[in-house]
Amino acid sequence: MAFAPVVAQYTRRLTTVMLADVVDYSRMMSRSEDETHARIASHARELVDPTIGKYGGRFVRSMGDGLLVEFTSAADAVRCGLDIQRGLAERQADETNRIRLRIGINTGDVLVDDRDIYGNSVNIAARLEALASPGTVCVSQSVYDQTRAHPEFFFADLGEQRVKNIHYPIHVYEVGYERVRVPLLARLLPRRFRWTAMAAGIGAITIAAAASLLMVRTAHQIVPRTNTIVVLPFKNVGGDTADDYLADAITDDLTTELSQLRRAWVIASGTAFTYKGKPTDPRQIGRELHVRYALEGSVRRAGPIVQVNAQLIDTESGTNLWANSFAHETSSLIDLQDNIMSRIATSLNDEVTRAGVRHEVGTLAADRNPLDERMRAMAASTAIPTPEKTLETRQHAEAGLQADPDNARLLGLLASVLTVDLINGWNGVGPTDIDRAEATAKKAISLDYNIPLAHHALGWVSRLRGKHQDAFDAFSEAIKIDPNFARGYAQAANEMVFLGNAKGAIPLAEKAIQLSPNDPYTGASYFVLGRAHFMLGDYPNAIKALETSVGSRANLWYTQVWLIAAYALAGNNAEAGRAVKGFEQTFPQFDLNRITQVYNEDQFKTPALQAASATVLNGLRTAGLK
Repeated sequence: MAFAPVVAQYTRRLTTVMLADVVDYSRMMSRSEDETHARIASHARELVDPTIGKYGGRFVRSMGDGLLVEFTSAADAVRCGLDIQRGLAERQADETNRIRLRIGINTGDVLVDDRDIYGNSVNIAARLEALASPGTVCVSQSVYDQTRAHPEFFFADLGEQRVKNIHYPIHVYEVGYERVRVPLLARLLPRRFRWTAMAAGIGAITIAAAASLLMVRTAHQIVPRTNTIVVLPFKNVGGDTADDYLADAITDDLTTELSQLRRAWVIASGTAFTYKGKPTDPRQIGRELHVRYALEGSVRRAGPIVQVNAQLIDTESGTNLWANSFAHETSSLIDLQDNIMSRIATSLNDEVTRAGVRHEVGTLAADRNPLDERMRAMAASTAIPTPEKTLETRQHAEAGLQADPDNARLLGLLASVLTVDLINGWNGVGPTDIDRAEATAKKAISLDYNIPLAHHALGWVSRLRGKHQDAFDAFSEAIKIDPNFARGYAQAANEMVFLGNAKGAIPLAEKAIQLSPNDPYTGASYFVLGRAHFMLGDYPNAIKALETSVGSRANLWYTQVWLIAAYALAGNNAEAGRAVKGFEQTFPQFDLNRITQVYNEDQFKTPALQAASATVLNGLRTAGLK
């Protein structure tokens, strides 16, 4: 009797594949099967499974030492992989024998039947997983192309790699939530060692091959930004309060420059300035801001000479790592700054990266010169934003540009402060100032591309014109230039909300808050976070964030509007009623008709915001706002 062959029924589809594998699974099982199984099951139940569900992943299959998951979104797959790795690290921070994963992610065409998915795309994900260092995520060129514009991701290009059973080289990238560096050693390793790593297949790694893999993979590990630093406000000890601006400007400048340290994670100056004029105990500040190091100092100006005393303090022990004095003629303030930076870099065993050459002229021996005006403008811009402070900033920036029209930093600062006035309707700005802000920002970028405030200003210009993808790209560029630019993260998150990706906006808003928890602008970050939760229908978390925003900046009408609506939609009628009464007293000009008009402006005409605005207006009516 002849039997007809069984023909498998399958379909094809485009998907993103994530493969994860437990490092040293066989060794751990050989030592203690019960303990290893229990630990892996606990992590799977409490971390891995919920994270996959959060990002919409679908389990395809699970093995004892790994799993295969597919996603409809490459960005969600990357977020899922990174969140799992970060969660595992946090859960096992105090353990020595940790459960670690390697994760590979690829996007491509797969074969699908009722049991599994197959094909070359799955094979490539397996090879990427094999190339990943323990605790990291490696992605293919196709995933990189789809996620490179997301500002929360940082990539290290590991180049083209030849791997087993793939007849062409695959381009590999390591991805992280922080900057990923590939040490020089990794690039100089002989090909024969790299081939040993690439030849190892999933599920068939011998002890010897694992050792070879480890030699190569450790060279690709993400460099953790463990050097957490706050630059405390430098004190003006010269006796002339008119020189306070000089101390403030040096503080702000050093904060910006420190963010370029390879492993540095720097608290934004807005939060640091909340300690100005207060007694400072570095150990207490270390606990409050979760930083390891504090840089503090003083500035004394005597004629053309500026003397700066600086010390770097370990906030855990309270001991000084180094202290030094720098006395310079004011025409060489940039050299003074570079000296401080190099000493800090040496103390932290790190390196300073610089992009481009700064354009600075003049001396501080006489007033009204470009460098002096820039520093006065910078000092004014670090204060709580008010019409008076933005006007002061603008006036000093414009005065400096009269003497030096090609000063890129002054141009970036002027463009930025113009957008602040535009957003808030301060100091008589009008529609023509949008064009002026754009032209000023573009000129700054043409002179020096690495001016984050100029890109930030372009983002606001695009937003005000309703061009939200352009705005997102500009804000993303600002934070790529300065990874510690809290306001840039907040506004990139804001644009993700406008573009309909509220879920993706949440980690960016949280990053902004983490970088500058006490910043005068942090109220805006909490507003973005609250609005993102609101748009996801998560009213309890929306209320929590929006309450913080209102508490931080009670003079912003729109934060209170969204909070009132969240109260009403969550059924908190008593809170909604009280909030309405307070709102009507504080902002009598913003009745329901006026708020409706605002949300009909061009900048709010995206499908996501139109739908959310309708929900907000419904909440306001429910709360009783007329």
